Amino acid sequence: MKINAILLFCLVLGEAALLSGCSPKPATPPRDPQRATTMEEALEAPDKTRELDLFYRRLPSFPRDILKLRNLESLTLRTCRIGAFPEEIGVLSKLSRLDAGESSLTNLTPAVGRLSNLSRLWLNDNRLTSLPPELGQLSKLAYLNLDRNLLTALPDSLGQLSNLTWLRLNQNRLTALPADLNGLAQNLKTLYLMGNPIPDAEKQRIRKALPKCRVIFQ
Repeated sequence: MKINAILLFCLVLGEAALLSGCSPKPATPPRDPQRATTMEEALEAPDKTRELDLFYRRLPSFPRDILKLRNLESLTLRTCRIGAFPEEIGVLSKLSRLDAGESSLTNLTPAVGRLSNLSRLWLNDNRLTSLPPELGQLSKLAYLNLDRNLLTALPDSLGQLSNLTWLRLNQNRLTALPADLNGLAQNLKTLYLMGNPIPDAEKQRIRKALPKCRVIFQ
């Protein structure tokens, strides 16, 4: 009798839920405090935020509150139209991944060179005409994407990035690479140079300077 009473009680509860048009809602898993997709989420626990993904937020400028996230390791600003990085960007010293592709950049502050832990950097699809020499200070950089900018030359320091394994320079206005490519020759595996007006003599020099690297001109 006791078991039957329990079953009847459960049936009544189920019928009541159906009549009300309700169904039990699954529990919402808690948000990972280390990952945020809005500035509001990031600032809930700024010391815990390790990853901030603002992809496709189309922000009109660089959100200065990002500078409060001193433990940030990954930052995505793709399509945010920030225009420029602030001079204080160097305070994000733990940043290892920075994606600023399609973000309306017209210049790159030398302060980016202070991001000493940066290993992956996307600056593609912007309107950069030059790069600061300080970019060569990013000694841990392994991947650099500069596709589809307006670059006519590269700083000599870029040729000394000895940990770089991938370098993308497609569809710029380059006619030559830095004279000294000894640093790049150490680990560079793939170099993309499609869509640049590079003379044949320079192409031969690049291939000779980077014998272990796959160089793609077209």
